[in-house]
Amino acid sequence: MARAVNVSDIIDTRPVGPFQLRAFLLCAAVLFVDGFDVQGITYVVPTITREWGLVRGQLWPALTAGLVGVMLGAILLAPLADRVGRRRVIVYSCVAFGTLTLLTLAADSLPSLVALRFLTGLGLGSALPNALGLASEYAPHKRRALVVMFVGSGISLGAIAAGIVATQLVTPFGWRAMFVVGGVLPLVLAVLLAGGLPESLRFAALIASRRAETKRLLRRLAPDLGDDVEIVSHHAHAGTATVIDLFAGSRGVATLCLWVAFFTSLLNVYLAINWLPTSLEASGYTAAQASGMTTLYHVGGVAGTYTIGLLMDRVGAYRMVFVALLLAGIGFGTFATATEMQQWSTAAILALAGVGVIGGQVGANALATITYPVAMRATGLGWALGVGRVGSIVGPTIIGLMLASAADARSVYLWCLAPISIGMLAVALLKRRAAPAREPVTVG
Repeated sequence: MARAVNVSDIIDTRPVGPFQLRAFLLCAAVLFVDGFDVQGITYVVPTITREWGLVRGQLWPALTAGLVGVMLGAILLAPLADRVGRRRVIVYSCVAFGTLTLLTLAADSLPSLVALRFLTGLGLGSALPNALGLASEYAPHKRRALVVMFVGSGISLGAIAAGIVATQLVTPFGWRAMFVVGGVLPLVLAVLLAGGLPESLRFAALIASRRAETKRLLRRLAPDLGDDVEIVSHHAHAGTATVIDLFAGSRGVATLCLWVAFFTSLLNVYLAINWLPTSLEASGYTAAQASGMTTLYHVGGVAGTYTIGLLMDRVGAYRMVFVALLLAGIGFGTFATATEMQQWSTAAILALAGVGVIGGQVGANALATITYPVAMRATGLGWALGVGRVGSIVGPTIIGLMLASAADARSVYLWCLAPISIGMLAVALLKRRAAPAREPVTVG
């Protein structure tokens, strides 16, 4: 007689093994190349501006086009993973944005750069939510927030790597060197993903046509169970989830709170990513100093991500995201007003801002994974990130226009305090209204 087991119970009650660790590392690598690509262009904005004879802030359409592409990729392409699987979407996305990043080498005008960044963004937008979703679905429930935070730190590590590469390559080889590295990395990673990234076991178990695949994945995760199992799925939305399902029952208020939190958080994340090097150079720092200080901002983001991730499982996920946003407000407020500080103290304040801004956003990703069940997790994460990308377009666009005419390139960061405050309110309300996702998936 076939042995009856629950897939979620197997993952939630057993120690994390090598099979899961490999999935986590590969998903973190996807976010690494994402972070490299997104941050890489910002390091060369001043160089392109000078080479093409533009004024400060005039490259904002190219930065915004990339973010529009990311938004549409998250909303339109990422949810496909709830139908065809996470793995396939992730691999194809890496191939797409790696190829398009290499094609950016041919850009010789603002319109061509805008078009290529938009198309690259489509691939970036579909990869990120699915890498986060797949990692969360291999994580035990008690460690899910920590795993998502660890995987999410790949974005900051990629941004740090972009700063290092920019410092070493842009001066001797020109701005196109960033796009050579940024294009080759995801293409190499796509090969590794095709050979080593497993499909989500929790997701595969929901689809009747994937029973053979589910058994193979189950044997790799828990070889001691043997082959005498039969897959039974009990989820009505398996393979058919839509945005309407995100508002079913009591989930509607939680979805709206998540969308507000993502909008305000990503507004600040991409405002800093896009314009921090330019703002620092406009404040009197050299290009090398600006790159170094921006890198420290992302170092703070990595430190914040790990610290907040460790504390989320102990202190509470919502509370730690709230604290992170508070630190973001303190960091940006001080950076905008204390303009007479020395370089080292300014760098320290930026590192604090990175702890809050980046740590808060990765924490919001974790909140989304515990809000939605597996059958609609890619759709939920994709739409939350898609709505958030609207904020990522609004913030950099407004600041870009302000920087073009502002006498003080740092005072504009005071504008960030309003969305940070709204985000804190959204997280507080989400804590009151969100219900943990249930995943009634049985193997029997």
